[in-house]
Amino acid sequence: MADNVIQFNQARFRTRPSSDKRMHPRLESSDRLFTQIVLSADAPEAVGSTLSCHAVNLSVGGIQFRSNAPVPAGTLLDLWVDVSNRPGKFFLSGEVRWSRPTGEQDAGGQEQWYVGVQLKSGAATDIMDWREYHASAYAR
Repeated sequence: MADNVIQFNQARFRTRPSSDKRMHPRLESSDRLFTQIVLSADAPEAVGSTLSCHAVNLSVGGIQFRSNAPVPAGTLLDLWVDVSNRPGKFFLSGEVRWSRPTGEQDAGGQEQWYVGVQLKSGAATDIMDWREYHASAYAR
């Protein structure tokens, strides 16, 4: 192979640290959100449960939130996100990509968890409005 050809997987590794798998810039947030577990192979007893959470950061393609319960990777969620500088809530759907303890407890002594969700497109969601919201936020 010629010396001036760069393989894509090598170029990607050089431009972004391997530990950072983010595809979109993040907006820091502490906005309230509610999530309902729609499907979970690892926790079928949790299907239908609703969690009250707080966002940590938001992006076009995902949300990181703080919860008082772990949510297994692969779990499908419906999310209602109440962004403080915009009227109304966004209704979104996504898949949990990871869940890990924060190392902290809430006032009641419950362990806190960070949960990372990759948002999914869906006809019955506000994903298009969500993308427009983020496009205008980054333009500011």
